Amino acid sequence: MEQRTNWNDERLDRLADQVDRVATEVAALGKHMDARFDRLQNAMIVTLASILAAFGSAMFVIGS
Repeated sequence: MEQRTNWNDERLDRLADQVDRVATEVAALGKHMDARFDRLQNAMIVTLASILAAFGSAMFVIGS
């Protein structure tokens, strides 16, 4: 059974506003996630550098 609806200008305007609002929220969420991944990447680099420095120091002490 086919159901038909009437899409008047007011309903289309509300739909367009909702789509715009969702698109804005998604864009903001994307920027937020990018910032979080950048911080995570920086933390991983610092952690790796610390591990390598500790390993290098341990090798130096063992070798002396």
